[in-house]
Formats: sequence, structure tokens, C-alpha cells
Amino acid sequence: MANPTTPGPSPEGPSEVPHDWRPAIPQPGERPVPREEVGDPPGLARPAGSPVPARQSSQTMGTLMGDITRTGSWQVAERTTLLMFLGDVRLDLREVLRPGETLEISTYTGLGDVKLVVPAGTRVELQGFTLLGDLRHDVDPAADGVPETGACVRVNATSLLGDVRVRTMPPDDGSRPPRGWRWTQKR
Repeated sequence: MANPTTPGPSPEGPSEVPHDWRPAIPQPGERPVPREEVGDPPGLARPAGSPVPARQSSQTMGTLMGDITRTGSWQVAERTTLLMFLGDVRLDLREVLRPGETLEISTYTGLGDVKLVVPAGTRVELQGFTLLGDLRHDVDPAADGVPETGACVRVNATSLLGDVRVRTMPPDDGSRPPRGWRWTQKR
């Protein structure tokens, strides 16, 4: 028996939502509205009027034994998690990070180093824990004094044995990078 104080279903349906309402679902080929429109990174040419591609919200990369290296123009998510047992992580964000954007990177490594390169003018927030190793943020002399672009990279690192190093560098101009960072040079 129905409760007399509970209203029964209306002729239009069991709820207050109109029966002809439909959610706005993008059709194949349509692009959803991006969350944020920001400018292009230096050196990346985009045809006038073309939309800025939206980023994935999160991604996970990892390996049991091996290295992860990403350079040049590659797809990075707003939040990236890196899981490594034995190996090194090397990420170059200079052609990926847009002005005014914030990226969060979390790393969990057992034995190996983490090296991140960010473009000049980027604010770096580095925190974490290493049992035997260093947490460092270095600024290349050529990138010192560059005005801030509003971009921010937040790094939360956990490592048992290995260093976590973030280096602010200018765009690749063909000159030789410092020792330990030569993997960033385009071939």
C-alpha cells in the first residue's frame, strides 16, 4: 500500500524532470568544451583559429624494470602518476607545458632517478621523501631571470634509493646541455 503523503507519479513521469529533457552528450566527431584555454608554448606553431587540445585529467605510467623517457611534444595529463621499481624516469615538459597551466606529477620509485625538465618561467613546487637520495630543483643560468609565465609544476616524489631532480631550462637551441641532462637535446 502506498504512503498517502507521498505524491504519486505525474503524467509526465516519476520525477520533476521534463520528459523531453536529454543531457548534452557530444556526438562522434564533436569536441567537448575545454576546461581552460591557454596560449601555446614557445616554439609550437598552431594554425590561426585552431582550438587548443584539452588534456586528459589523469594518466599512469610505470614499469617493473626499465626506463621511462618522454621528450619533445608528447601528451601529458593534468595529473600524472609514475610507478617504477627499478629504472629511471626522464620527462621533458618544455614543449608540453602551456603558460598559466598547472601540472601535478607524483612519482613512486624503488631504485632509480627521476629527472624532470621544465620551461623557463615555470614555478616548481617540489616535495616528497627519499630514503637515500636528494630532492633538488636547479635553475639553468640561461633561464635565470626569465619572467614567470603563470605555469606551475607540482611534484610529489617518494623514492627509496635515488635522486629526484627538477631543472628549469630554456628551450632547446642546439647548444649542448649540462652533463646528466644531454638526453634533453634533440638529435
